[in-house]
Amino acid sequence: MRLIKIFGFATVAVVSAMAFVGATSASAELTTQLCNTHTGLTCGAGNAATNFHAVLATGEVLKLLTSLVDVLCLHELWESAGGDVGALARPQRLDLTVKEATGCGTTSAHNNCTLTTESLPDGNLLKLGLDQGSYTFVNGSMRLQGCSIGLNCLYDLAGALASVGAQHITLEETPTTELGEKFFCPDEALLDALLVTLSNRYVLQ
Repeated sequence: MRLIKIFGFATVAVVSAMAFVGATSASAELTTQLCNTHTGLTCGAGNAATNFHAVLATGEVLKLLTSLVDVLCLHELWESAGGDVGALARPQRLDLTVKEATGCGTTSAHNNCTLTTESLPDGNLLKLGLDQGSYTFVNGSMRLQGCSIGLNCLYDLAGALASVGAQHITLEETPTTELGEKFFCPDEALLDALLVTLSNRYVLQ
């Protein structure tokens, strides 16, 4: 009888695990569309976005955190106006046409570092729930220079992950890897920021 009970519990556990995997796979396969309005579960004809612009939310800064320096940037701008904006896909391709950080530094003046986009990132937007999703950089790189110690470090943006929803894009200490292989460059940097879209944009399907 004890063996039967154990077998029964094991069967329930396997079935539950399979159900969880199935649900996870299903959510990962949701079609995704960036929309101008949110009047229902789907985007609706004529409501697909043709562009998006995002800047740092009020009172926020972009942080690039390393073992050597912590760089704060007062301004960050993302723009996308490519042909894939608003296209229904799984996931939706959403490539940046502008990614620009200014007012960067390690001091209160925010002017002793530069953080430039070396290669604009392509990205994938994936719906995970109602106006909830993730945005993953497929490629791209950024260069950190100066900071009063002569830095010249190149960081890979591929794989950087942000959460998306309620008009916000959130990077929570997302890791990036140094590509230049210079001995004084930290091997990893963490990106942290909260951006807000300038116009209403919703992650629907």
